[in-house]
Amino acid sequence: MILAIVIALISAPFIWWMLILSKYRSLSNVPGPKPSPVIGNSLHIGYRPQDLFNNIVKWAKEYGTVYKIFVANDVRVLITNPELTELVLSSNVHITKSNAYDLLKPWLGIGLLISTGKKWKSRRKLITPTFHFKILDQFLDVFNSCGNVLVQRLSSQVGKDSFDVYPFINLCSLDIICETSMGVKIKAQQGNNTEYVEAVRRFLDIFIIRTFSVWKGIDALFKFSSAYSVYKRLLKILHQFTINIIVQRRGEKAQQKTQNVTSDDGIKRKVALLEMLLESEDNNMLSNEDIREEIDTFMFEGHDTTTSGIAFAILCLAENPKVQEKLYEEVVAVIDNIENITMQQLQEMKYLEMVLKEAQRLYPSVPVIERRLEVDCNIGGYDFPKDTFLSLFIYGMHHNEKYFPEPEKFDPNRYLPENQAKRHNYAYVPFSAGPRNCIGQKFAMLEMKTTIAKIVKHFKILPVPDYKPDLGIAAILKSYNGVCVRLQHRHGN
Repeated sequence: MILAIVIALISAPFIWWMLILSKYRSLSNVPGPKPSPVIGNSLHIGYRPQDLFNNIVKWAKEYGTVYKIFVANDVRVLITNPELTELVLSSNVHITKSNAYDLLKPWLGIGLLISTGKKWKSRRKLITPTFHFKILDQFLDVFNSCGNVLVQRLSSQVGKDSFDVYPFINLCSLDIICETSMGVKIKAQQGNNTEYVEAVRRFLDIFIIRTFSVWKGIDALFKFSSAYSVYKRLLKILHQFTINIIVQRRGEKAQQKTQNVTSDDGIKRKVALLEMLLESEDNNMLSNEDIREEIDTFMFEGHDTTTSGIAFAILCLAENPKVQEKLYEEVVAVIDNIENITMQQLQEMKYLEMVLKEAQRLYPSVPVIERRLEVDCNIGGYDFPKDTFLSLFIYGMHHNEKYFPEPEKFDPNRYLPENQAKRHNYAYVPFSAGPRNCIGQKFAMLEMKTTIAKIVKHFKILPVPDYKPDLGIAAILKSYNGVCVRLQHRHGN
């Protein structure tokens, strides 16, 4: 009896593994690194965000534009093929995100980023007007004021042999996203609201650790971790901060109603997103928790991704002085008052837009976009079983020399109309594309343009000798040895 139990226990994992192989046998013609029984390619992937990044880049070169990896009982198909990418992203059926974001659910809930089906469609329809051009125009005051504070803080780094620009940009982006989403000036750059600012940073640190830990990534086991009590405290801080602001704004709205105060068409409202959600709540469309999860989702999506985009753009300018000087000349020619950049001026700066696009090609803020297939289906000639994860490797596609000759070269001229016309429309998708594209991409581009213009006007950005970013993937693309540059004051500043 005991022997039979022992044999069963030993055999069970291998039987389970054979069932996995059988389920995905239709993908046997898709190449990839050879998996080990039971654990698949888990050991090959590594234990750090940098390991994951380096390996999937290496495998893309080794196995081509479509390859697969086994992660325990999941199969992920990595795609750097724009034709296949278009079929996935343009679909109104394949809109379900992968389980990669499950560890964010305790903070974000099931908001726009994670939701699917009817809930996602209704939320998308509700939130889209928030990013109307006329509403975005009002946010320029916030971009300008926070960007001006950033310039003052960066002045303290002038003359240093090296410094990490990332945390400076991160606090600026956090100030911007809090004020534009909730109407709250947290003044993170001035060292205020340190509890909330620190909670955001530490929660994301724990998220990364859990992503790459076999046992900490499992909720039932994570509860026995020493980090669990800290994690629960951080969640309480994050949720309470948002809830307090929602309650405050609801009270203000109620007071306006009792005093018969009317508002305009919404264009001049201080907080477009929160106002929109509160209006919907008046119509019994959203609960208090619904509002919180959408605000927190916007907080997460809107500050780390933009920080990454701005920081890497600064690095690109440091490494390409001729591009930087050409951009400086455009900024000086177009902007008369750098402390108060206007929407018209941002639209006039075509070279700035090309520079940012090229920075997003080299260093896409979101390097991988994933979808989980909810049914068996054929896409682009591949028979994908239900529950297959399609990992659209944006970084790999952006570095494919077939679509971008000399892919490691920084060349803003790739985005001249005649050059863009030569490429597949889905060869460059830093903000995703199709029905689930980034709803805040115009917001992000305006923030990046404003911030970069101010920095280039005030400072000459210089490279740090022998520095090379240590890239890794943990929801966004990050450099784990910082984004290091040097600064000099421009003459007259």
